[in-house]
Amino acid sequence: MIDAIRQLLAERWPALRPGRPPLRGALVAGIDRSPSAKVTVIFFDTAGAPAAVAKVARAERAEAALRAEHGALRSLRPAGAAGPLARIPEPLALERVRGRLVLVQAPMPGVPMSAGYYTPGHTADPATVAADFAAAGSWLAGFHAATRAAPADPREVAAWVDGVVCRYRAEIGCSQAEAALFAWAGDRATRLAAARPLPLGGVHGDFWMGNLLVAGGEVRGVVDWERGQASGLPFADIYKFPTSYGFYLDRAYPGAGGRVPGHPERRDHERRWRRFGDWSNLPGFGYTWFGRGWFPELVRRHVAGQLERLGVPQAANAVFFPLFLAEQATALDDPAFRAGYRCLLQAFLTERSQTWLCEESAA
Repeated sequence: MIDAIRQLLAERWPALRPGRPPLRGALVAGIDRSPSAKVTVIFFDTAGAPAAVAKVARAERAEAALRAEHGALRSLRPAGAAGPLARIPEPLALERVRGRLVLVQAPMPGVPMSAGYYTPGHTADPATVAADFAAAGSWLAGFHAATRAAPADPREVAAWVDGVVCRYRAEIGCSQAEAALFAWAGDRATRLAAARPLPLGGVHGDFWMGNLLVAGGEVRGVVDWERGQASGLPFADIYKFPTSYGFYLDRAYPGAGGRVPGHPERRDHERRWRRFGDWSNLPGFGYTWFGRGWFPELVRRHVAGQLERLGVPQAANAVFFPLFLAEQATALDDPAFRAGYRCLLQAFLTERSQTWLCEESAA
């Protein structure tokens, strides 16, 4: 399969990557184990530099994601892109090779932010963590500015909420408490949009540190745009980065019983949040959004700053954060992932009076 892709690229290389050295070898960089699985292959040129990245669908059910990513890249990365948009991969081809759909992109510089994150000691240092948040927030701010569109009409916001809720109900189920929360959120979202325009713009859809390539203290590339949109509400990307950052703080310290250097307050949530389920990400979620200490305070400043620059009132958190959890629950066709995010939503329902996310919910 790799040889067939290399042959296809070699035939088109002068047109796809003018002036670049020819291809030489390839390396399998990753195999997705999800039901919609893909294989990622990096092709190198004769100078030894990465030249192209190919994502190969292992089964038909993975093809929709590749088509969606190709469409997002084409809509979000214009020819001659500069600034934040130049840090989105350039789509080179979407072709069927030996019966499998293949998406080929130009490579991006940098290493995944998650590589540093999982290094013991990295997340214990407030300055290092603050630098990660600053890098992610800076790129996201530039991306929003470069893709900003006309404000959302209240009817558009209502339609988006209905879409999230209907999908959640159909694919996950809906308790009475969830239904009441979603009904309130739908009404409140429409009123917020009518009182103060909510911004529309580009959306990544999976803005976590594993998809951010960094070098020199800044984001140099943002990859995996399967859930990307040219125009949407910005809240998912604002909430996803802190959520994912808080999920895995204990993973670099296996066998430590939830103790994480630099985060003594997290230990309280290791015990308390287990009552909502056995998903390993529950304590990290509780610590991030309901905890005390320098890390939850950093998260709060990050979210507040992102909303402030967009002109969105802090009261929007109470509305759009639970909708973010509902949307994330249906993002992957994985029973454990879906059950886990539903646990987070149920925990939010129980504990929401204890978080700053709902401080202005009565406004």
